[in-house]
Amino acid sequence: MKQWKKSILLSLATVVPLAAVTACSSDNTGKKTEPSASAAGSSSSAPSPTVQPSKLKLLGPANGRKFIKFEEREKYPVWKEIDKLFGGAGLAFDFELVPPEQYDTVIKTRMASGSSLPDIVNISALDNTTVLNLAKQGVLLDLNPLIEKYSNGNIKAMYNKEFAFAKQATTTPDGKMYWFSNLHKKTYQGKDPAPVALTMGIRKDWLDKLKLPAPTTAEEYFQTLKTMRDSDANGNGQKDEVLVYSPGAFNGPIAQWFGLGTDITAVDVENNKIVSPWYQEGIKDYFRYLQQLVKEGILDSSLIAAKDEQVQQKITDNKVASLKTYNMSDYYDKTIKSGGEFLPLMPLKAVNGITPAAQLEPPFLVWSKYAITKDAKNVEAAIKFFDVVYSQQYSDLMTWGIEGQTYKTEANGVKVAINNGTEEEMAKSGKAPGNALLGDTVYPRVQFANLETEMASAAKYKTDHELSMLTYKPYFANMNFIYLAIPDEKQLEAKTKILTNLNTYSAELATKLALGQKSLDDWDQYIAELKKLGLDQLIEIDQQLLDRYNSIK
Repeated sequence: MKQWKKSILLSLATVVPLAAVTACSSDNTGKKTEPSASAAGSSSSAPSPTVQPSKLKLLGPANGRKFIKFEEREKYPVWKEIDKLFGGAGLAFDFELVPPEQYDTVIKTRMASGSSLPDIVNISALDNTTVLNLAKQGVLLDLNPLIEKYSNGNIKAMYNKEFAFAKQATTTPDGKMYWFSNLHKKTYQGKDPAPVALTMGIRKDWLDKLKLPAPTTAEEYFQTLKTMRDSDANGNGQKDEVLVYSPGAFNGPIAQWFGLGTDITAVDVENNKIVSPWYQEGIKDYFRYLQQLVKEGILDSSLIAAKDEQVQQKITDNKVASLKTYNMSDYYDKTIKSGGEFLPLMPLKAVNGITPAAQLEPPFLVWSKYAITKDAKNVEAAIKFFDVVYSQQYSDLMTWGIEGQTYKTEANGVKVAINNGTEEEMAKSGKAPGNALLGDTVYPRVQFANLETEMASAAKYKTDHELSMLTYKPYFANMNFIYLAIPDEKQLEAKTKILTNLNTYSAELATKLALGQKSLDDWDQYIAELKKLGLDQLIEIDQQLLDRYNSIK
């Protein structure tokens, strides 16, 4: 399971140039030719002199991994197959990879200069406002006419059929498209969409030790955490077993128990409606419940604004009774010093008349941006690059790797990853899928994933929970933005103006209400301030974007 996240750069002097790469290609008779030595200092191969490859310059962040490094790609069998794929399309590359922690600054500087740009660039670090301004200046090319003129059909097959939602998320208000994206689709049994749940996990080993049943309501959850604390569940002689929860945002699953959306504005996917937790029925009961957790000392208020390392230390020290987690993840379980297990909880009944909602990570994802710049010397070759990217063969190599080495195919045709151990072990063996080596650099991801692979390495109580989540309703997504179309200039300007102050006020207000530092008696005053900061206008704009997203075909 993966959480799809962010980052990027500092100065042009830190850019790490990598040599051009290609592989075997075909001569004009259709016969394969052996790769020949390339220019001095290059680790690449090149087609025979009779077929000159089209050279593309690619700019993006390095993969940032500790053990699996792009510059050591030649030792990975999956690289050789991917290299062959592009070489067979007559493509060769000059890579410019930048340390990921520096990429934000570098890409902003390079794109702002508008000169000496690569052919293809990873612009994921740039927000939509910046990207659309670059497009308006002609720095980025409109891809639609290029696809029509040069594509072999692969791009359309992916964007119009397999990943139609990507077209909805990348089409501008005037019908243009300025970037390609990472695409992800996860299914179960080869056909059913497979969202993964984010849930409150509770210490299963402590439940077992104290002979406590798993809670089925919010009140039982409260009492169970209190019992764990008062019974010294971790056995260290202190009452220090706590709940880790941040009330400043609404993306903690406890908020969904009260029927609340996952952000200041959230998409009610089932009803195609934008909602705000501040206007939803369960909002006051939610804060009353958090106040109870804080007052009892169960919710550790010292961790609300803590850094990740501080939270992790508390987990490692065996003091966390419950936290937000992916329902099939055992990441936190493995970090507990003395060992432990987090049981994923179903959405718990909190208020009469409100059905608790689940929080789900959508099975269909589109993220990151890869653009063709105005300086592209050969736009036909650039489109060829993306035609290869949006092919089944590329997707298999990136997602799964090489059959028999990194994955196997079950009798029902479903691919299942072979557990190759840690990143360090994969680096030593060379048995890694393409995404581990290349993903999110200059190479996009195209992932046809399946739930079976994740379930294969998870405990049964975790997989049982996941299967129960596949059809659970109601639910809210943890990624509202993927359901919103690209805003037009006026909408962008309005949202930018609203969001900073509104988000700050909302987060501060929610935290103070949870801590009991603000009174629920002044509710009308808080709502008036939220309205003044633009909450109603934001809901209206996001509804327009949701409606347009649903209208794009």
